[in-house]
Amino acid sequence: MKAWFVSDIHLRDINERNSILLLRFLHSLLRDTETSHLFLLGDIFDLWVGDSDVFRKKFQDLIDALVALKSRGVEVIYFEGNHDVHVKGFWEKKLGIPVFVDAQVFQLGKFKVCLEHGDFINPKDTTYLKYRSFIRKPCLEKLAYMLPGRLLDEVGLFSAKRSRKRSSVRRRNNIESLRQMIRDYAVEKSKHTQFDFLITGHMHVRDEFEFEVSTEKKISINLGSWFEPAKALCLTDKGALWKELH
Repeated sequence: MKAWFVSDIHLRDINERNSILLLRFLHSLLRDTETSHLFLLGDIFDLWVGDSDVFRKKFQDLIDALVALKSRGVEVIYFEGNHDVHVKGFWEKKLGIPVFVDAQVFQLGKFKVCLEHGDFINPKDTTYLKYRSFIRKPCLEKLAYMLPGRLLDEVGLFSAKRSRKRSSVRRRNNIESLRQMIRDYAVEKSKHTQFDFLITGHMHVRDEFEFEVSTEKKISINLGSWFEPAKALCLTDKGALWKELH
């Protein structure tokens, strides 16, 4: 068993640095016969809404590589983030790649692993939590599949750019408090969810934290983002390790 985890890549164009790194990484997994799982933990794209061909055509090479992995027997699983929403119509229904919105627990080898995008980590971010609740409404999901993809792409990328600029400044000024928030969330989560590993994204703060609950070791890992040095996390029966991508 060899499971890989990536999140918060925020791809905008197939020719940019992170798209090239991701495509190179996916091709390396195609050559690795030990790879059993690939988990995409949200915000892989800076925007993907619904199932419009606009998004598919922008990233066809990446889609082809993921389909090739799936065809080879690798379990590819997608978690929605806050930049890729209502995507089941394409990824699950057209490609057969399971899509989850909320946290899920998987048995991976000898480890019980809880996975989620991580957008509940900061309970004080009430503006975002209200936004998340709003965009998840069934009526907006229907709208996502009705509106022209070009319109969604243009409006969404403009909004994402403004939001990212504001949040990146806040993040730089609060790295340590965000890291502590990730760790506090993991400890609280362990009180009602059984896991050996909790793996999250969203916060753009790469972190690994080991703690104990009733003498049982737990490990919380936040995947950070690819705005930092691009890294993927690998989990085997021996534990977790990082792979820096070039």
